[in-house]
Amino acid sequence: MESTQTNGAVNLEKRLQDPETRAALVHLLDRLDTIERAVDVLDRIEHQWSPVLQTTADVVDDELTRAANRGVVLDERASEALTLVEKLTEPDTVEVLTALIDRLDQLEQLAALADQLPDATMIAVDTIDEALTQAADRGVVLDERAREGLQLLEKMTEPDTAQALGAVLDRAEHLERLSALAETAPDAIATVVDILDAEYARAAEHGYDPERLLRQTIESLRRLSDLFQSEEFEALLDSGVLDPGALQAVGSLGSALVESQKESQRGETPRRGFFGLLGALRDPDVQRAIGFIVSFAKKFDQNLNGK
Repeated sequence: MESTQTNGAVNLEKRLQDPETRAALVHLLDRLDTIERAVDVLDRIEHQWSPVLQTTADVVDDELTRAANRGVVLDERASEALTLVEKLTEPDTVEVLTALIDRLDQLEQLAALADQLPDATMIAVDTIDEALTQAADRGVVLDERAREGLQLLEKMTEPDTAQALGAVLDRAEHLERLSALAETAPDAIATVVDILDAEYARAAEHGYDPERLLRQTIESLRRLSDLFQSEEFEALLDSGVLDPGALQAVGSLGSALVESQKESQRGETPRRGFFGLLGALRDPDVQRAIGFIVSFAKKFDQNLNGK
């Protein structure tokens, strides 16, 4: 024990011999007056503010008691407040709050708009009421219209209807062209009607009755339709009369008749007696014609007899 006290005295003496320790002690002694004045101030504060602190403590205790009576657990509230402070100081939260602060002007405008919203809502309600009253005066039953609208919406959203609408929308370009054509169609139709009216008037001036011609054309078409559907026409088609070879033979006969008639009209057909006829039989063309006639007579007889 005595050895320990001796070592402590030696260490103290060494520290007192240290220049830095001496400078610190001198600096402390120079400020003894200041320290003493500070102690006096603290002493006065203790005596003067003690009642105030006591009153404040009583007030705080009363508020804590009232809060507890209201079911407020201050420890829990304090924990929640610390949690809230922690969240508020997170980098993401700080960034969001900073952005909100930068947009305070817009928030103020939004708040002003919110203040005006009740008046605007009342005006809108009055307008809607007036529109409903006018609709009722026109005999419009809005409930019925609403039901019909819902039914229409239901049909439009059915899969088949939606698919059909999709197909129509895929052809929107064609619909636009059709719409443009529909816009110009009335003018075109009016022009055509004017032309037909002018032609009709011109035909009437020349004693031509288009309506009668139209009726006759329709009647002719009706008769032709009956003819084409008849058994006689079907038999005609099967007879071979319309065969290309038969038509060519009939055409040759017609051409020969026309040319002979023209020669006769021109006086180019020579008169022939019995001997002239015998001389013509030596002509190769006449001989082929006579051979054709004889062959036709033979075939005709065979057809008549059903051979």
